[in-house]
Amino acid sequence: MNKKIKASDIKIHRLVWILFLPFCILLITGCSSYSNIKKTTKRIIRDYKAPDGDLKKRVGIAFFENKTTFVGKGLEENVIRDLMETMKTSCQDILMLGPDDPDYPDYLVKLPRQASGLIDNFNLAKTGRQLGLNAVVSGAIIEITNHKEPRGILWFKDIHNYVQVQVMTEVYDTQTGAKFLDMSYTHKIEDEELLYEDDSYYDSTDQTGEISTHIINDALKSIAADMGEQICEALVLQPWKGYITETFAEKVVISSGENVGIAPDDIFDVYDCNGVVKGAEKHRFFIPGLKTGEIKITTVYPNHAEGVLSSGQNIQAGCSISPKD
Repeated sequence: MNKKIKASDIKIHRLVWILFLPFCILLITGCSSYSNIKKTTKRIIRDYKAPDGDLKKRVGIAFFENKTTFVGKGLEENVIRDLMETMKTSCQDILMLGPDDPDYPDYLVKLPRQASGLIDNFNLAKTGRQLGLNAVVSGAIIEITNHKEPRGILWFKDIHNYVQVQVMTEVYDTQTGAKFLDMSYTHKIEDEELLYEDDSYYDSTDQTGEISTHIINDALKSIAADMGEQICEALVLQPWKGYITETFAEKVVISSGENVGIAPDDIFDVYDCNGVVKGAEKHRFFIPGLKTGEIKITTVYPNHAEGVLSSGQNIQAGCSISPKD
């Protein structure tokens, strides 16, 4: 009860700051800092809207595809790195499983797919549950183009070179297998803005005429910042979910542990997991069912925990759990 009261008080104080912080900063630092203040304010609003609870959500960042001709340049690694840096700042209470993690699974390197080539959302969610993930972020670099545009008026027009980069991302919920975010981001950079670095001139294209990876990475960095903010906004509003991975008589094992804040004697509601519905293009989705029982945690490990059935029936592997109110 005291925890809930304290959390509520903190949110009220944050809401007051939301109303006055932008004006205070503008008076002190001027307009140049406004964009940073805007991001900070949005972050406070996300915290205010987030469901109460001490458990941290865990998200898997799948390896991004590169569907362009610019392969072998490390673009996929760079956009993931920039995305994760943004998310670490924007949603600090969300744990990420990324390529730099020693336990990064192969299934996030090459996502399960249907024969059509589409992501197999059902098996993606099933494996995500086994790993204790609440969501999986996937993405792809779709397009990198170089084009020229005239600028100016009448006889003062001249030609400007632009590089345009497009990236898409999808965020899958492991409880249902459905997407709760599906976005495409496009960023255009004028070459001449990048031609000068450290007071020295350099050519924006290499000897083969290809676009410089320096320019592409700048565009990707900007996209990753916007993408990370929107992913955080979507994730923070999702309630925490856990999953049962094994059952032995009255004993159960869940795929979340000390890393997300689970402790001995925690009690969780268990929900039926037999509902499945078919959607378009052979997609299947889980339907969260009614509460079927409760479990009590007895032993906690870094990445999983054990418990006992305290009430109910039909408790089986794959069932989702949530903290008891």
